[in-house]
Amino acid sequence: MKKVLIVTYYWPPAGGPGVQRVLKYTRYLPDFGWQPVILTVQKPSSPAIDNSLIDKIHEKCIIYKTKAFEPFGVYKSFTGKSKDASIPKDIIVKKEKDSLKENMARWIRANLFVPDARIGWIPYLVKQGKKIIEKEKPEIIFSTSPPHSLQIGARRLAKQSKLKWVADFRDPWNEAYWESEIGKSTIVKRLNTYFEKKTLQKTDFVTTVSEGIYQIFGKKYQSDYAVLHNGFEDINKDIVKTDRFNIIFIGNLSKYQNPLPFVNALKLLPEKIRSATDIYFIGKVFDDYKEPLIKAGIILKDYMPYNELIAFSKSASLFLLVIHETVYTVGYMTAKIYDYLSLRKPILAIGEKKSILEKILEQTKSGALFEKNETREMSEFIKKNFEQWEKNKYVLLAGNDHLMQYSTKDNVKELALIFNNLIT
Repeated sequence: MKKVLIVTYYWPPAGGPGVQRVLKYTRYLPDFGWQPVILTVQKPSSPAIDNSLIDKIHEKCIIYKTKAFEPFGVYKSFTGKSKDASIPKDIIVKKEKDSLKENMARWIRANLFVPDARIGWIPYLVKQGKKIIEKEKPEIIFSTSPPHSLQIGARRLAKQSKLKWVADFRDPWNEAYWESEIGKSTIVKRLNTYFEKKTLQKTDFVTTVSEGIYQIFGKKYQSDYAVLHNGFEDINKDIVKTDRFNIIFIGNLSKYQNPLPFVNALKLLPEKIRSATDIYFIGKVFDDYKEPLIKAGIILKDYMPYNELIAFSKSASLFLLVIHETVYTVGYMTAKIYDYLSLRKPILAIGEKKSILEKILEQTKSGALFEKNETREMSEFIKKNFEQWEKNKYVLLAGNDHLMQYSTKDNVKELALIFNNLIT
C-alpha cells in the first residue's frame, strides 16, 4: 500500500469542524490503496475537545505528534483567562464588549504572527517531517489548512524531499471572512500575500472545499485545482418520533452568520406552532447574538461530542442553516451541510440566491434557501414543515440519486486518483 504524509494541525481529540474533513478522508484512503501517515501537534489549541473522535481513527493510520510554540498561553494570561480555557473560534473577531487587553491581544496576533498564530509549529513540523519521510517513505504529501502557516512547512518538506505535494484549503488565505477586520498593517498584508503566492505557485495540485475558494485561488494563480467535498458517510433512515416540533442549528455561529432574520420569522408564526416548537442552537454562539436568541426562547447548548450531536440531531423536525456573509458567499460551502444532508430532515437556509448551497438544496430536494429579508417566506416554510410533522410526529426526507456525489467515499476516491496521477 502506498503512503501519503498528511500534515494537519487539527486531529483528534481536537473537535470542531476543522478536524472533520481530514478525519473522514483518512478513514477511506486505505480503501483506495493509500495508507495515511499523520503529522500533527501534541496539544493543538482547539475550540473544543472531543474524545469520541479518537474511536473514528482508521487502524491503518500511522500518527506522529510534535511540540509547537504557540502564543495562546500568553494570550490567556494577558487577558485573565484560565489555563484550561478553550481558545474561542472567534478570538480575532471584534466584539462590542471587548476589553482594551483583548483589543491589544488581537492587534499583536494580527501583526506579529504571520500568516497566523500557529507559525511556531513550522520548525517542529519540518524537523519531524524529514524524519518521517526518511522512515516511512511516503510517495506524496497532503497538507490541509487552516492554519495556513502549516502550508509553509509542507512546502519546505516537498522542496527538500522532492515529493509531489497537494495543498488543501478549507478557507481562503487573504479573503477569509475574518481577515477584513483584524487590523493587519499594510506590510503584514503584503507579507501574507507573499506566503500565499509562494504556496500556490509551488504546490503540484490544490484542493478546496468549495467553488468559491476555487475561484479565488484560480483567478490569481496558475495551478491544477479540484473541489472536493467533506461529504457524509451514512444516510439516516431512523424514524424518531417527538412530542415537540424541534428546529435545530448545529455548529459555531460566528459574527458573520446573522440569525436575526430567523428570529423575525418566528414572530410571524401562529401561537399554536410557536408553543409546540423547541429551538436549539448547539455550539459556540457569537456573544452579541446570545441575548436576542435567548429572548426569542431559543435554547443555547454548548459543544457536544460528535456522536452525541448526531444522535440528538435525529430528533430534529427542521434544520436551520445560516450562511456566512462573505465576498465568496455565492460559492461558499459550510461543513455542516453534509451532516444535514445525511440526516434527511428539511433544511431552512439563510443566504444568497443562485448560490452553490441553494443549488444543492434544490438538487437533493433537501430544503429551501431564503435571503435575509424573506422573513414571511421563512415562516411559511416553517408552517409547511410543522404541518407535515403534526401528521406523524416525525419528518424524514427520502433519499435520491443526487445525494451520492456528496458522499465522503466518492470524494476520497477522486483524491486518491489525484495522488495516483501525480506519482505516475
